[in-house]
Amino acid sequence: QAVHREVANTRAHVGLLDASTLGKILVKGPDAGRFLDMLYTNMMSTLPVGKCRYGLMCSENGFLIDDGVVARIDDETWLCHTTTGGAERIHGHMEDWLQCEWWDWKVYTANLTEQYAQIAVVGPKARKVLEQIGGMDVSKEALPFMTWADGRLGGFPVRVYRISFSGELSYEIAVPASQGMALWDRLMEAGRGLGMMPYGTECLHVLRAEKGFIMIGDETDGTVIPQDLGLGWAISKKKDDYLGKRAQMRVEMARPDRWQLVGLETEDGSVLPDGAYIPAEGRNANGQRNTQGRVTSTYYSPTLKRGIAMGLVVHGPDRMGEVLEVPKLDGSVVRATIVSPVFYDKEGAKQDV
Repeated sequence: QAVHREVANTRAHVGLLDASTLGKILVKGPDAGRFLDMLYTNMMSTLPVGKCRYGLMCSENGFLIDDGVVARIDDETWLCHTTTGGAERIHGHMEDWLQCEWWDWKVYTANLTEQYAQIAVVGPKARKVLEQIGGMDVSKEALPFMTWADGRLGGFPVRVYRISFSGELSYEIAVPASQGMALWDRLMEAGRGLGMMPYGTECLHVLRAEKGFIMIGDETDGTVIPQDLGLGWAISKKKDDYLGKRAQMRVEMARPDRWQLVGLETEDGSVLPDGAYIPAEGRNANGQRNTQGRVTSTYYSPTLKRGIAMGLVVHGPDRMGEVLEVPKLDGSVVRATIVSPVFYDKEGAKQDV
């Protein structure tokens, strides 16, 4: 019930999330741009100062290992956000390539994750909360979607990012870690009359799933490439190389029967079992039932008043409207229809206001 309450309140009013655990890695130097172009599937060297770009990072085997928003701070400086559990791992990944392969490139990296507190103000009334605190112009004209700005909010030195993992109007505010609690209290005070309510990671998972946003570790398992998740748009066609590009050109990676991302809606509105495999006709050489996909994320959506799920299914995007049978642990079967993975605000209008 707490999660449902938090989701409903954030969609209708405004929510507050402690996003400090997200990794924050500084990449700086004359060769930082070409270094990031090799690490990410898309172009980071062309990102204008003051702008943000969503990036995907693959291993040299082509599999997706991390994602996050990259902000360009100045001509030679970028700040890379990583998944919560990935900060140290991705920083080590960067240093491994720098020290072993590109040792003569002029690039400096630093893991700044614990230097900043980062608080997300999310929901239709998010802008009103920041305007009540005062000190910065946070209008759509001054701070459009996927941009950032330095300034002062209520006397706090802040860096404000207009990025969203919920599909709502959202500001992520970074302050020195020592001032995080004070900023949180100030935001709660400013938002009290606007219906402000803190929310946690369970609510965050539901919000992002309603929007069809992937989560590393849920939609990925070490065998998934960006193309499986419909993220081909985040792969640059302009650059010659990036880590994983050659691997993704292998025959295995281009197989038409790879499992691909879809949404799943149960006929009875129930919640599918997490991680459930979706059986196909026949059995393999070991006598086990063949499979045609699995459920990767599954939640009750308070917004849609029904269970929603994301999954990887053979030829998934080409099978919209087809009904699958998903087994439960008690031996019963749930019927689910293949739909778009974006359940809420398909055009993205609510986050770009």
